[in-house]
Amino acid sequence: MTEHAVVIAGGGPTGLMLADELALAGVDVVTVERRASQDLDGSRGGVFTPAPSRCLISVASRNGSSRAGQVMQVQGFALIPLDISDFPTRHNYGLALWQSHFEPILAGWVGELGVPILRDCEVVGFAQDDSGVDVELSGGTSLRAEYLVGCDGGRSLIRKAAGIDFAGLDPSTSWMIAEVEMEEEPEFGFRRDSVGQHALGRRQDGEPIRVVLTERHVDHWGDPSMSELREALVAVYGTDYGLRSASWISRFTDMTRQAAC
Repeated sequence: MTEHAVVIAGGGPTGLMLADELALAGVDVVTVERRASQDLDGSRGGVFTPAPSRCLISVASRNGSSRAGQVMQVQGFALIPLDISDFPTRHNYGLALWQSHFEPILAGWVGELGVPILRDCEVVGFAQDDSGVDVELSGGTSLRAEYLVGCDGGRSLIRKAAGIDFAGLDPSTSWMIAEVEMEEEPEFGFRRDSVGQHALGRRQDGEPIRVVLTERHVDHWGDPSMSELREALVAVYGTDYGLRSASWISRFTDMTRQAAC
């Protein structure tokens, strides 16, 4: 059984950033990630608010990368844009950068710091005692650590297995999001109706089209299908613009929850 001070379950942005900071503090840490590589199916997330923007710029500069992302004013409240450019801080802005770009930046820094990432592997269970925790991994192997940190998302197995409450507010709005190919050139930009705000866009020629649609109902489970996406496009725009494929489709809500202390 291999021993470490900290085992991080999850090698996405949160897990990688934590691994970076722990390694800089001289902590013996290992990250466990179920994906075999850092590649993503599409660009995924794309905007940082000021605090994580500061962290990402710091990492990019430390490992010799050019300045990452595009500076933007991304703050808002109730669909009202807020300009924070006069705030008394060096990072009074947000940062536009796709997750498919910023994850490799973080992973590269993790590698330079010598932090091992156990890929194609995930935490499937653990047992805690007075001196630490035995971490069971897929494939029948295990690790011993002083601490196990769950950076494995909102459906965290670590949180659930530890019996940690996930208190907060249920969703009031749901959005469908996708990256697609269409036969026709769509109407790019934002559109608002009685349901909410919708958007179609493309950052550069040749890239997939990003679709964000406010859904009429909140009570959905799992990722939407192509037929659901097509129906939602027709409901908002009167056409699906010849929707022919999607590299990924997902949904998100405004549900607000936090792991209890």
